[in-house]
Amino acid sequence: MTLKDIVAAKSRFTEAHSFELPCLTQSLCPDCQVVVDAELYEDEGQVFMKKTCPEHGAFNELISADATFFKLLRRRSYETSRRPTHSTYPSQAGCPYDCGLCEQHLSTPVMLNIDLTNRCNLNCPICFANSNAAGRVYEITLEQLDQMLDDAMQLRPEPPWCLQLVGGEPTVHPDFLEALRRVKARGIYQVQVATNGVKFAQSAEFAQAASEAGMDEVYLQFDGLDDAMYQKLRGRPLLEIKLRAIENLKNANVRVSLVPTLVKGFNDHQVGAITEFAIDHIDAISTISWQPVAITGRINEEQRRQMRYTTADLARDLEQQLGFIDRYRDWYPFSIIDPFIRLREATEKKARLHCSVHPHCGCATYLVVDKQRHTAVPLPAFIDIEPAMDALNKYADQIRKHGWLKKISLVQAMRELKKHFRPEQVPEGWQFDDLLVFINELLYPSEELLKNKALYMEGIKSRRFIMLLMASMHFQDRYNYELDRSRRCVVFYAAPNRRFYPFCTWNSGPCHRYSVEQQFARPLT
Repeated sequence: MTLKDIVAAKSRFTEAHSFELPCLTQSLCPDCQVVVDAELYEDEGQVFMKKTCPEHGAFNELISADATFFKLLRRRSYETSRRPTHSTYPSQAGCPYDCGLCEQHLSTPVMLNIDLTNRCNLNCPICFANSNAAGRVYEITLEQLDQMLDDAMQLRPEPPWCLQLVGGEPTVHPDFLEALRRVKARGIYQVQVATNGVKFAQSAEFAQAASEAGMDEVYLQFDGLDDAMYQKLRGRPLLEIKLRAIENLKNANVRVSLVPTLVKGFNDHQVGAITEFAIDHIDAISTISWQPVAITGRINEEQRRQMRYTTADLARDLEQQLGFIDRYRDWYPFSIIDPFIRLREATEKKARLHCSVHPHCGCATYLVVDKQRHTAVPLPAFIDIEPAMDALNKYADQIRKHGWLKKISLVQAMRELKKHFRPEQVPEGWQFDDLLVFINELLYPSEELLKNKALYMEGIKSRRFIMLLMASMHFQDRYNYELDRSRRCVVFYAAPNRRFYPFCTWNSGPCHRYSVEQQFARPLT
């Protein structure tokens, strides 16, 4: 499918949600945080947001460096909003001020974060979440953790699929290992820890203990392969520590997700090298979670333009630095998996979590990595994704309306999927059946493998082909804020006040993190 064909294809959006520009949205004044109307518009092939505050004047912000890429993500969105069915807090001041969840929220949490502490064993110049920057120590007790977990397990239609312990640096919490045990005991599918990796690098025994306590995956801060960048971003050389942490975690049967914070003109030239590093270490690394920088503090427009890095920049740089990724063919919003979820929901007749993320939030693709040749091919290179997903949606509707068609429709759905499979483009030795195995493991993970990490890791090591998830989530800041994105967020924070906060209202916009920390913290000594 050519770029011309993609852009000309018929929109699945309603007229009110057209993928075309300009379009209206709501944002916040960067100075006073009051809600203001905003417009997204195209100018010289880029997308900008313009808004005006009655008190503080006009603002103009770069949203995407490539208007074509931006509109493709909007058009490719498959989200099916699934409102929370548990109790919500009434909206009084309105979004984004009434988080709790409030009754305006449109999505149920898929991933839940819990801040164990805001203390840290580093002092990164760019961090806004540590105790030194906040001037107070916020550290939850095990009793508070239990209450948050009790509340999380009551979320409906299902509890969160993934729970991540975050900070600060969660590994410095005095009860870190016990916290892991208590989270894992709740039956959470995947338990993650967001970390700088220092303690895991210092002690292989600590990595093993965390694995045995229930840690499934580490979300590892990983800004590049050059210590000069770590010196500037994190205040000290860290590359050797990162590499040692990855090795210790691999030996402890814990998968690693690399998390680069991307700043334009600083480490964007290394996105290709980071990807090649992940391909070379695919036995240990499951994901690269790219994070274009969210800009905090009062910075003028010229300075913001110099450092602003968008998902379109990432797609372009990966295309140019690697050569085998196509920026327009290979990237899809996170809701691309929704047709699979709808198909599972229809066959099981049970409500499931939907990844109803706003298309402006980010995008993802999968690489099929050949461990023997140290090469990779993007999944969309040999599957026509959009017509395949349209077909799955059609069969999900058939099964939902006519349950007696379930077996026939499932067979037809797989046949339809095969119609859009291009075997001449696949890596040598990879087959359509391997695609079906991947889909089945994604939707129906083995309980035995989930409980036996050593067996799971041994299976990964024995395979020639492994999937590498590439995901970019551009978290919001006060300049590029959109209320629609916050209302459809599926990544939440739980707090000791028994409320749940969308990621971008916890860390930006109204920044509920500050008020919660102030309520439950103690003075910094």
